Amino acid sequence: MMTLALLAVLGGFGPEPLVPGTPYVLSGHGDTLTAVAFSPDTKLLASAARDKTVKLWSLTTGEAVSTLTLGLNQLTALGFSFDGARLAVGDAALQVQIIEVSSGKVLQTIAHPDAVAEVDFSPDGKLLAVAGVTDNGAVYELATSKKKFEFRGRTVRFSADGQVLLTARSAGEFALLDVKTGKARKTVSTAPEAPLATLSRDGKHVATWTPMGVDVKLWGADGKSQGVLKGPAAEMDRRKARVTGVALTADGSKVVVAGADGLVRVWTPASLATVQVWPADKNTGLTLSADGVWVAVMDQGLVKLWKLP
Repeated sequence: MMTLALLAVLGGFGPEPLVPGTPYVLSGHGDTLTAVAFSPDTKLLASAARDKTVKLWSLTTGEAVSTLTLGLNQLTALGFSFDGARLAVGDAALQVQIIEVSSGKVLQTIAHPDAVAEVDFSPDGKLLAVAGVTDNGAVYELATSKKKFEFRGRTVRFSADGQVLLTARSAGEFALLDVKTGKARKTVSTAPEAPLATLSRDGKHVATWTPMGVDVKLWGADGKSQGVLKGPAAEMDRRKARVTGVALTADGSKVVVAGADGLVRVWTPASLATVQVWPADKNTGLTLSADGVWVAVMDQGLVKLWKLP
């Protein structure tokens, strides 16, 4: 049945899978996936893996249109520029490579003083935010590869207007930074939890979680709690269901959460209830398309794609 679902992709990305709940599957990497990212127009999806390659997939045909081998370092982060022309590829060896999507050419390499955890382009394409595994973060001016400012943080996400940058810190807090000055507009304590975090593109909603936890906490840009998406209550289930990835739609109206229990759950914050559950056995992370239509989940060496309900 999985083959039939893939045939639906090859005929165009419009049809639903032939079996309800069955994902489209993109297969071709020789090892476990480490990062995925949609292009802003949802025509391409980039995937990185431990085989040290990045594949660019056409979401019209379901086929890999190019494969990039980017040195010998572990690839850890991906992010498209808002015009889709460039792809930032971060690695564990203290650098980010900026790739021209049309040619696969490396346009520039930016040295960073930490293993790269996340990358994000500013909406105008002039800045790149880089977060480090041990909280060494910086925003770089791409015209010069020089730092605009440094910050403490291991996650990064620009708001759609480019004025705010979200970062989460292992010290037990998240901060909304003013991109012009690098100063915090708002800092929110999550202690004793050391969070990871993501921001809705409208800049109004924040989700935080921990790699060993099962709950996802929701916040407003003012730092006020908006509720908690509760993981399994049973202790045995909680040990298996730690959160592996979280994504918000652009307006924060839906939250997608991947768990180590092999399930992907779609939540509505308004009701704090699940509206959809999908199986993804060994999922390690996910991302949403900018239009809020597709969710891509890393499941070992596969990319699994579902349409959001």
